[in-house]
Amino acid sequence: MATVNGVKEKSVVWQIYREAMPVLLLTALAELMAGGLLQNIEVFYAILPGLVVLVPGLMQLRGNISTSLAQRLGSATHLGLISWGQGLNKPLRSNIKASLVLVTVMSFLLGFGAWVATQIVAFTTLFSSGVVLVSPMTLPRFITVSMTTALLASLVQVTTTVLVALVAHARGLNPDNITIPVVATVGDILTVVCLLAAINFALMLPF
Repeated sequence: MATVNGVKEKSVVWQIYREAMPVLLLTALAELMAGGLLQNIEVFYAILPGLVVLVPGLMQLRGNISTSLAQRLGSATHLGLISWGQGLNKPLRSNIKASLVLVTVMSFLLGFGAWVATQIVAFTTLFSSGVVLVSPMTLPRFITVSMTTALLASLVQVTTTVLVALVAHARGLNPDNITIPVVATVGDILTVVCLLAAINFALMLPF
């Protein structure tokens, strides 16, 4: 039987199944909750035209940054750079800081990009058909919804990512098999909840 770094291939495959399958089943069920929460946003699409452009980007942004962090932390635990015993050391702080900076910058750019996209759609529709669409959200509202959602969700999600990776490693589990599914699911639910909060906040803005 083939071996992987001296370990039988069958043992490696069984370890992946044993650690990943229960987590994947639980996260699949939890994703249904995220989908149910996402339905509640539909009522705001008419109130805030252009919101439908922003939501997919926010979900993808949060997922890309958090899963990248989870992958880096998994690699760092294997290399011995971070662990539960080492606490909040420099490599761990650097990863957390990089993730939060990325979220801040990219959520601002995402809000601006969504506003530009809705303006282009509104202009081209008016130019081609003469139909005046409902005016999309203002730029400040786009940026407010985008940044508020991303930052609120990321603060919780980064903490969750770090804890899951370190606890899994401390218990002898492979963080690569556990952290990303957990983080992705928690992030989806968090993003929808934070998005609803951000939308309600944006509706209170005078501009």
